[in-house]
Amino acid sequence: MALPPFQSKLLLTVFGLVCLIVSGPAQAALQEPLLINQILIDPQNPNIVYAAARPQGLLKSEDRGASWRPARRGLMNTSVYYLAADPKNPKTLYLGTFGGGVYKSENAGDDWFEVNAGLGNTNIHALAINPLQPAQLVVSTSTGDIYKSDDAGGSWHPFNEGLPSFQGDVIATFLIFPNSPGGFYLAQGGLFLRPFSAPAWRGVDGNLRSDILTALSYDSSGRIFYAGTMNRGLFKALLNADGNPADPTAIRSPLNWTPTGEPFQKQQIRLIAPDPGKPTTLYASVVNRGLFKSSDGGASWEAINSGLPEPEIESLAIDPENSMVLYAGTHNKGVFISKDGGKTWNQPAKVEVEPLKEVVASLMKPPSPLHPKPLPVAPPPSFFKCNKCHGWADAALNRKATYWRVSPNRRDWRPTVQRMSPGAGLTPAEQEEVIRFLTAYGQQRSETLKP
Repeated sequence: MALPPFQSKLLLTVFGLVCLIVSGPAQAALQEPLLINQILIDPQNPNIVYAAARPQGLLKSEDRGASWRPARRGLMNTSVYYLAADPKNPKTLYLGTFGGGVYKSENAGDDWFEVNAGLGNTNIHALAINPLQPAQLVVSTSTGDIYKSDDAGGSWHPFNEGLPSFQGDVIATFLIFPNSPGGFYLAQGGLFLRPFSAPAWRGVDGNLRSDILTALSYDSSGRIFYAGTMNRGLFKALLNADGNPADPTAIRSPLNWTPTGEPFQKQQIRLIAPDPGKPTTLYASVVNRGLFKSSDGGASWEAINSGLPEPEIESLAIDPENSMVLYAGTHNKGVFISKDGGKTWNQPAKVEVEPLKEVVASLMKPPSPLHPKPLPVAPPPSFFKCNKCHGWADAALNRKATYWRVSPNRRDWRPTVQRMSPGAGLTPAEQEEVIRFLTAYGQQRSETLKP
């Protein structure tokens, strides 16, 4: 990775990995893409900020974003999409990855371990934690299947009751709403609600029933919901008449969704971020058009992209102690920070990034002490054909130099093996052989990968 002469570079070891420290103007140094899928601010200490990244895994700042370093020891998958913190104990974190399932840290990201027991799919599309019961988590997977954990990730069970089957690419957003009408909200195709004590999901009636929803949020008053769509822009709706109905599962039916503003009525909304301290202030990321800000509840909007290097903004976070401080995650250029409510954006003073070849090389190493090697179950020769398709989040199995890793956890392997068989060149007999091996190995591995 070449650097211009005005930038300094230094090689050092962080968590046993070689990192490149970039000081000064950092944009030119990020020649390898750095996708920031989510930014999370510690709910009890805003000095600590995390960025779910690809292919770096996780970056952490302890000085309000001025400097960042890798925090991925124990991760065997660095395609990180979702990040959640226990609101009562923010040192407990959860990561949702594409292929590696869910990882957990109990020491603020210094160490990670898998928590995949019971998952039927480890391609995680959405992850959320219940603020009322932090041991309760839900995830959506690439097949549209929902799983829930009631023991802080120790085990997972299907949570699909009442949902239709989803075909093709699945866009999913979870929202766990603590107030009335409280429960789990899922934007997956349409909008679905499952009150906390309900046995099944149900569709939420409204004039967006036929739209593909891409984002979901609510304002700090807890009365207004916002929904982003695939090609009709941003909408808002009043949840209920007085915010405290006698029936805690009540919701306006049908919901009357109204469009907000003119700039992106026919555009795809990537994210919505209401200001937690100002109900009328909200931000929206629009695909191919960058960030917009509204100070009047969505009636009017202004573009706030000065200093941002690209129009694809994947994530946004607002400092809870100073809402003028914003963090934006870009598609290719890492994290940017605004200290004036989005008027101008700048890169951090220092970012430690690992060259891609170093990331991939580290994932090829044997398991760490937190991931003891499972008891030997010899893979059949046919299994190694599967390395043509992707890598594995288990160094004992992986032979492919890639950061896209699939976790060999306990699951029904038949659909997965059937999908990858054409690319791997498996015969029907080899398919059955690989399914038997992964079933046995996953069972054994889930019993040993415990902290």
